[in-house]
Amino acid sequence: MDLEYAFSWLTGGNKMFGQINLEKFTAAKLPQKGASAWSGVNWNELTGIGYKPLVYAGEQEVNGTLHWFIAEATQPYSSEIRHVVKMAILEYKGKYTVEGKSISIIF
Repeated sequence: MDLEYAFSWLTGGNKMFGQINLEKFTAAKLPQKGASAWSGVNWNELTGIGYKPLVYAGEQEVNGTLHWFIAEATQPYSSEIRHVVKMAILEYKGKYTVEGKSISIIF
């Protein structure tokens, strides 16, 4: 199952969901802040599922800065199931880490 088929199934074939044209989310064009946060993570430390950024959603000032993303979770094995997740990368004192507690499946 690909994302276009899944969105089409969810939305009755019109590819619209809440007035957002979902096809626009197929390629990532991250702003500089988002690109820096994403590339600053040591992704090799994560085992199992990987992530591919789709949308940089923004930032939130906490004890550091949370950079929010919509991403695709990628399986380490061939699978027809694809998941879109919401996730945050914490920027604190020049270091970037994935906040695992913030990852939640959207679809």
